Amino acid sequence: MNRPRHRARPFEAEATISSLAPGGDAVAHVLWQGERRAVFVARAAPGDRLRLEVDPSCRPARGRVLALLAPGSDRVAPACRWSEACGGCDWMHLSGEAQREAHVEHLRAALPRAWRGAEISAYPAPRVLGYRTRARAHVRADGSGRIVVGMHATGTHRPVAVDACVVLQPALERARGLLADVFGGCRGRGDVLLSTGARDLPVIDVQWRGELAAATFARFERAVAEEAIAGARVTIEGARRPAPIGDPTPWTKAPDGLPLRLPPGGFGQAHAEVNVKLGAHVAAQARGAGAGKALELHAGAGNLSVVLAREVARLTCVESDRDACDAARANLAARSLDARVVEGDADHHAIAPATTLVVLDPPRSGARSVAERLATSRVARVIYVACDAQTLGRDLALLEGAYAPESIATFEMFPQTSHAEAVVTMRRTTS
Repeated sequence: MNRPRHRARPFEAEATISSLAPGGDAVAHVLWQGERRAVFVARAAPGDRLRLEVDPSCRPARGRVLALLAPGSDRVAPACRWSEACGGCDWMHLSGEAQREAHVEHLRAALPRAWRGAEISAYPAPRVLGYRTRARAHVRADGSGRIVVGMHATGTHRPVAVDACVVLQPALERARGLLADVFGGCRGRGDVLLSTGARDLPVIDVQWRGELAAATFARFERAVAEEAIAGARVTIEGARRPAPIGDPTPWTKAPDGLPLRLPPGGFGQAHAEVNVKLGAHVAAQARGAGAGKALELHAGAGNLSVVLAREVARLTCVESDRDACDAARANLAARSLDARVVEGDADHHAIAPATTLVVLDPPRSGARSVAERLATSRVARVIYVACDAQTLGRDLALLEGAYAPESIATFEMFPQTSHAEAVVTMRRTTS
């Protein structure tokens, strides 16, 4: 007869943080039943000496901080008193230098083994507070008049009320402060995307599940009239189309320094100044590749297209979202740039034999199918822009036999967090 397995009981231990793991947690090691176990600890810094409550039933084991016995040299006082409760800025307790170094090392560890000795350039952020041009807030309204506006709590989907977000641009933070009043009298919950719009005024995109009070729309209209926001777009679950108020179009700064139109609710980089650095880097890599026919996959609203179109003779941009395609065409036309924008599945778009350069900027899930096809293609140069080092490493492992790295760089697109952008430029080494 099989006996039930008993859950290992938590125990207390002292440990020193040795490193930072991809994903943001810190790592320490403890002895448990004669075995040396790695313990993942949230919101800890290398060199921290801690007293932990260790749960060995998890793999890896998890540690809860009971006391900070001695801080490591990389630990700093967080600029936000909500940093431990809010899930947004998981590295606010680390110095900027420690964040940059960890991003470089996480990228290096994700590279194919033969590439790990390559030089990795690190591009810092000129601002580490008040920089975010977009953020998602979460609203809950129970109909009793109590409105909770917050960010997701660490490791949950529960909103934690934050009285001030220090990484948001000031105008967006002021708009976030309007939400409790705007949703007064409502019932349900919603995701609210805050972005920068026309004249640098905020725009608000709402996805609501439940009942919205009629006064909500009047309050948005008043905010537009008072120029607190440029516009809003409200989508109620089950509705056929969203309701626009004012001008809900988000805008950001493109890498060429000019305004870049985004689709309502669409993707845009979080740090405008770092985005300019990243775009200039990609343009320089494309220029050095001497590309003739170029293919850009996951092109979005044309953030990189507007600089690539100046560097290559023929550019085809592929994006699956129709609104993003429309925005990309408008952004290229506003600059009198010639490029073909195709609405389609970037992961399965055919790579024409004459293509000499492929640029891809996939979502966090990566672009495995593209990497598989590139490995057997004749494409001479590949520029891969990634926001996740682990999926990037998975895809580069498929390309290792056919390509060698020319340039590897990280960009501090999300200061105070464990996330960064990476750009890897490769040249073909096999026929």
